[in-house]
Amino acid sequence: MVLHQFAPYVRKQLKLYIAGFVGSLFRFLIPLSVPLVMKYLFDGLLQNETVSNVGKIRQISLIAAVMLAVFFLIRGPMEYVRQFFLHKANNNIIKALRTDTFRKIHTLDAKYFAEHRSGEIGTRFFDDIEKIRGYMTAVFSNIWIEMIVLIFVIGVMAALQFQLTLLAVSLVGFQFALAHLLSKKLKLTTSRMMKYRSVLNGFIFEKIQGAFLSKLFSTEKKDNEELDRHLTQYEQLTDRQAKINAISLAAVNVLSDATPFIVVLAGSLSVINGNLSPGALIAFFAYVDRMRSPVSALVQAFPAIAEGNVALRRIFEFLDIPVTVKEKERAVPFHGFQDSITFRNVSFSYTPDHEVIKNLSFTLHKGRTYAFVGESGGGKSTILQLLTRIYDPDRGEIRIDGIHLKDLSIAGIRNQMGIVTQDNFLYSSSVKENIRLAKPDAGDEEVIAAAKKAYAHDFICSLPNGYDTEIGERGVKLSGGQKQRIALARVFLKNPAIILLDEATSALDNESEQLVQKSINEAGREKTVIMIAHRLSTVRNADTIFVIRNGTIIEKGSHSKLMALGGYYKKLYDQQNPEKSRAPLSMVNTAYENLILQSRHTMI
Repeated sequence: MVLHQFAPYVRKQLKLYIAGFVGSLFRFLIPLSVPLVMKYLFDGLLQNETVSNVGKIRQISLIAAVMLAVFFLIRGPMEYVRQFFLHKANNNIIKALRTDTFRKIHTLDAKYFAEHRSGEIGTRFFDDIEKIRGYMTAVFSNIWIEMIVLIFVIGVMAALQFQLTLLAVSLVGFQFALAHLLSKKLKLTTSRMMKYRSVLNGFIFEKIQGAFLSKLFSTEKKDNEELDRHLTQYEQLTDRQAKINAISLAAVNVLSDATPFIVVLAGSLSVINGNLSPGALIAFFAYVDRMRSPVSALVQAFPAIAEGNVALRRIFEFLDIPVTVKEKERAVPFHGFQDSITFRNVSFSYTPDHEVIKNLSFTLHKGRTYAFVGESGGGKSTILQLLTRIYDPDRGEIRIDGIHLKDLSIAGIRNQMGIVTQDNFLYSSSVKENIRLAKPDAGDEEVIAAAKKAYAHDFICSLPNGYDTEIGERGVKLSGGQKQRIALARVFLKNPAIILLDEATSALDNESEQLVQKSINEAGREKTVIMIAHRLSTVRNADTIFVIRNGTIIEKGSHSKLMALGGYYKKLYDQQNPEKSRAPLSMVNTAYENLILQSRHTMI
C-alpha cells in the first residue's frame, strides 16, 4: 500500500533514475574487467615464451593506454552522471513530499493540532522525509547495481572454475540469509525508535517555547529530569537498534573476510591438481574480493531500507489523515456579505461526552454590531470557529445570505472575515510584514494607515527600526498589548465585511482600549462586527448582546434592556462594576486584587 502511494513520486523522476542507473553500470562494471586483464597478462603474456620481451612491453603499453583511457574518459564522467542524477532525483522526491506534507498541514482540522504536538509534526516533515534519501539510493540504485555486479562476478567466476564458484556462492548465500533474518528484528526496533523520536522532538519543542515560563516557575530541575527520562528511553531504543545492526555487520563481515581465504585455499588445491592455472587463480581471487563490495553494500542497505519503510509508512499515514472540514468540488464563490448570518439549531462538541453548544439559533444582520458574553467555557469562541469553518457543527446548519456555509468556498468565507483573538500569532519578521500578511500587495501608506487606525503607529515608530523592526519568534520582543494592536492593524488593512473580535482588547491598558474601542465602533458603522468579551464595558455599544451559558442563549438584547431585565447579564455587570464611581474592572483584575489583599493579610 505504501509503495503504491510512493510510486507516483518515483515515476516523475524515472528519467533521472535511468540516467543515474546507466552511469552506475559503467562506474561499477568497468573495474570488473581488471581481473580478466590480470589473467591475460599473467597466463597469456608474461608466461608466453613465443612473444619477445619487446613485444610484451608493447602489448602491456597498449593495454595500459586503453585501460587508462577507459578509466579517465568513461568511468570518471559516468561517476559524475551517477552522483548528480541520483542526487537530483532523490532531492526532487524529497521536495515533493515536503511540499505535500506542508500542504496537508494547512488542510488538517483544528482538532488534530489540539491533540498532537507541533514537534511531532515537525519530525515527520524533517526527520522522516530525510530518512527516505538513504532508502531511495539503496532501492533505486545500489541494490540493483550491486545485484548486477554480483551476477556478473559469479558468471565470470563460473566460467573460470565452477566448483570454486559454488563454494563462494554458498558462503555468500549464508551471509544474505543471516542479514535478512536480523533485518526483520531491525525493522521493528527502528519503527519504535522513530515513533519515540517524534515524542522526544515534541517535548523539546514545547519546552523551548515555554522556556520563559520554566524560569518564572523555577521548573528547570523538573524539566531536566523529564528530559533525562525521555533521553534514557530513546537511548535504550537506539542502543537496541545499534546492537542488532552491529551483530548483523559483525557476522556478515567475518564471513566476508573469511570467504576469500577459504576460496584461495580450495583454489590452491585446484592449481596443484592442474585444474586451474595460476593466472586464473589470481583472477578468481580478485573476483572473490570484488564480491565483498556488493555483499557488504547489500547488507548495509538493510538498515536504510528498514528505516525508509518505516518513514514512508509514517509519512503516508500523515498524508492520509482524514479531513472533516472539506470544501465541496463545486463550491459557490463568496464575493461579498450582503444580508445576514443565521445559526439554526446548531450543536457542537469537541469530545463525544460533552456538548459545548446546544441547539443554538440566532440571526445576525449586516452592518450591525453583536456581542457574545458569558462565563468561560460557555461556547462563545466556538461560535466564531464554526462561522469561519475551523470546525463544522455536529447538528444544525449555518447560513450566510441564505446559502449553507458548507456550500460556500472556504477561502471566499475567510476572505470576507477578519479576526483578532486574545492570543495573536505573529511571525518572526518585521512589523510591516506582519501587518501586510492580510494584504500582501499593500503599499507602505496602506500599512501605516491601518496601524494608525489601530493606534499602533506611535509605538511602532518608537521601535529601533520602525516598521522594519524584527519582532522575534511569535512577537516575543513586543508586549501583549502591542501584539494585539498589530493584529488589529492587520484586520483593518484587510478591510473585511465581517470583523470578528475574540477578546481583542483584553491585553490593552485603559487608554489604549478606549482608543481601539473607538476605532472598532467607527468600523462598525460600515462593517458587521461580532465580539466575544468577558469585560462587559467593552460591549455596551453593541446593537445586540447574546448572553451564553452552558452552550445556550439565556438572554439577548441591548445593554440597557438587559440591565433593565435584571437577569444574569446584570449580575455579571454588577460584579465587574460594584460602584458607579469606580472605573470598570475585569473579573481577572478583581481576582488579582483579592490575591494581593490575601497576601497582605497573611503577612500581618
